[in-house]
Amino acid sequence: MDAQSIPPLPSLKPNINSNLNIETLPLMTLAELAIPEDEYEFGPRILVVLKGLVFDVTRSQELFGPAGLFKAYPTKDITYALAKGSTLEADTRVIGTSGLTVREKENLERWFIMFKNRFEVIGRTEQFNR
Repeated sequence: MDAQSIPPLPSLKPNINSNLNIETLPLMTLAELAIPEDEYEFGPRILVVLKGLVFDVTRSQELFGPAGLFKAYPTKDITYALAKGSTLEADTRVIGTSGLTVREKENLERWFIMFKNRFEVIGRTEQFNR
């Protein structure tokens, strides 16, 4: 699937992370993102990692839930997949950005800005580039 076929994300809460201090965010692992649904106090959360930051995308269950276009993304590092414009689970297993073209890196930056403006950042991973 190419980048043009992925629909735009809905506007949720512009500039939600405008005062974010990355250094104060908890360090998380991908294993920690996969906590069983019944362990959450308020129901299931949908978390993804993009460029080393952990985003809570629960508010967009229609996209990231079991029937959504991005159903392969929850609990995964989606950096490579979004850069490639892919919704394939295999592309969520690739960690990092090596091998991406200039165009794919530019695409990734657009997605990153969109996510930062729409979804709450709740943590960071070892892969976060300061």
